[in-house]
Amino acid sequence: GFSDSERDLFAYLGAQAAVSIENAFVHERTRRQAVTDDLTGLANARRFHEALARELERTRRFSTEVSLVMADIDDFKQVNDEYGHQQGDAVLVEVARAMRDQCREVDHVARYGGEEMALILPQTDLPGAAELAERVRRAVARKTMTRLDGEGEVSVTASLGVAAVPESAADAQSLIAAADRALYHAKRAGKNRVAQAEPPRRSEAGDGSPGEARRGASV
Repeated sequence: GFSDSERDLFAYLGAQAAVSIENAFVHERTRRQAVTDDLTGLANARRFHEALARELERTRRFSTEVSLVMADIDDFKQVNDEYGHQQGDAVLVEVARAMRDQCREVDHVARYGGEEMALILPQTDLPGAAELAERVRRAVARKTMTRLDGEGEVSVTASLGVAAVPESAADAQSLIAAADRALYHAKRAGKNRVAQAEPPRRSEAGDGSPGEARRGASV
């Protein structure tokens, strides 16, 4: 058998191992929380920007394509005003699930802010991204959600803007701006639709900056 000192040593080592494992779990949980949206479970804006930078670097290195889809729930403020913020949160969760269900494992799905979400689609050109965006649009429009008060159902639609590198932009900032402009056009055209970014024109240098696009997309 083991001596008392040996048993004490084993107990000590076991306790140390348990602490190390617990610390590893805590570290991983903290890391996930730092890059995950608490409500929807999607990547948050920080993780979105990190993923976009990685995909653009891969695009430059291997001369491939990457697309970006910006999606915004139509008239979301009306949902919050009419049914309350808890119902609005439930709608966000369901829309996030519908978007994730349409994507591949290699795609990045993020909550960009408020009711706006973003999809980064590696190795996908503009027509391919528009096709996926249309599938997302239909999936959201088909979804009906039981109201939290049990008094019927809620349904929403989404507008989506699509842009790609190299067709629409050359870097992260201009890609986001191009997708945002396309989203704005989808909203202006009547909502519940997909719009593709137009190729950049030199005469429009300075027009449609990210700030301008962001203001337009919030209409």
